[in-house]
Amino acid sequence: MIEKVWKEFSQQLLAFIVNKVSDKSIAEDVLQDVFIKVYQNIETLEDKDKVRPWLYSITRNAIYDLYRKKSLDYSDIELDELPLVSLHKNENLDRCLDRCLDILIKNLSADYSTVLDASELQGRKQKEIAEEQGLSLPAVKSRIKRGRAQLKDKLQACCDFEFRDDGGVESFCRNKCGCDG
Repeated sequence: MIEKVWKEFSQQLLAFIVNKVSDKSIAEDVLQDVFIKVYQNIETLEDKDKVRPWLYSITRNAIYDLYRKKSLDYSDIELDELPLVSLHKNENLDRCLDRCLDILIKNLSADYSTVLDASELQGRKQKEIAEEQGLSLPAVKSRIKRGRAQLKDKLQACCDFEFRDDGGVESFCRNKCGCDG
């Protein structure tokens, strides 16, 4: 199974990573780390139809780990670098939305960006975040709720969205105003 996953997804994941780190050699290292994690955890994947989202989740976490370890700076990425209109291909849409969310979350106040990043982007449990941050669980829940509201406002000011019947994003168009983070 791992060989099939490699053949089907390695090039897509590499392109996704290169887009996030802007250095192909670093991206290749991250991709290798991703597939080590995939190899170690492939048996935990319960629904084989959800391989793609599972892989992208692992990949996003590996990229966040890289930024954390190497203290790479998100500030060199500007919202103006994002396209005004997304393409309808899912991987391009996902890439654009991921970059936009990364930027907007990083531009929230530290109280909200830290817990939103851990909860929403890294998929960590709220109790774990509370313990790590030295906060009560209700405080973390409150910060996540308020952070989501601020993020929603920023997204609505930044972009117009079209949604599919299942609630997923079909496409979006970035407005020229409201995109300063």
